[in-house]
Amino acid sequence: MIQQFLEWLNTIGIPGLFLSMFLEGSSLPFPGLVIVLSYGYLLSPGYVNTAFIAAGMSMFYSLASLIPYYLGMKLESSLPNKLKKGLEKGIVLFNRYGVWSVAFSRPFGIGNYISYVAGISRVNLFKYFILTFCGIYPWSYVMILLGDYFNGNYETFKRYFSTYSIYGYGTIVVVIAIIILIYYKRMKQRKEKLYRVEEGGQNN
Repeated sequence: MIQQFLEWLNTIGIPGLFLSMFLEGSSLPFPGLVIVLSYGYLLSPGYVNTAFIAAGMSMFYSLASLIPYYLGMKLESSLPNKLKKGLEKGIVLFNRYGVWSVAFSRPFGIGNYISYVAGISRVNLFKYFILTFCGIYPWSYVMILLGDYFNGNYETFKRYFSTYSIYGYGTIVVVIAIIILIYYKRMKQRKEKLYRVEEGGQNN
């Protein structure tokens, strides 16, 4: 059964991986982690190629995350009660960490709820997309490599992370924090540069 599943994924190729990430980003119930680990085993891409594959995965995920974002924006009062229970946790996280929770929450289950919360809160679309991409990229990169390391075996992966999950999550959070910090500094530098240009124009 497992061998047939792997052969099926191998036949579809990378488009199947990108489609899986799209479905995962749309917040549909989908075993995205299992498929990503399986593709890591099938592709065994190495560190450099994984960087490009992870970028494609993150792009499809981020595009799909616009679906729950717009649903939250347009249908706030009509969302199902079952979904609203998850949204309560997302709202608490969003209130605590603000817009940065969009990135921090992506590697975890609550990340899909944050998409709705961001829409409800009218987060700037461009900022939402960038933070989503930055948040899911490290996860995509690491999971492809782990899929190769564990030969796509989800049970082995789960046992490993039940023991060392704090280290794994800690690493992911640190990587995300570094990416966000770099992004924040660049945006701040651009704003300061723009301010100086505008100030110089007014003086002239």
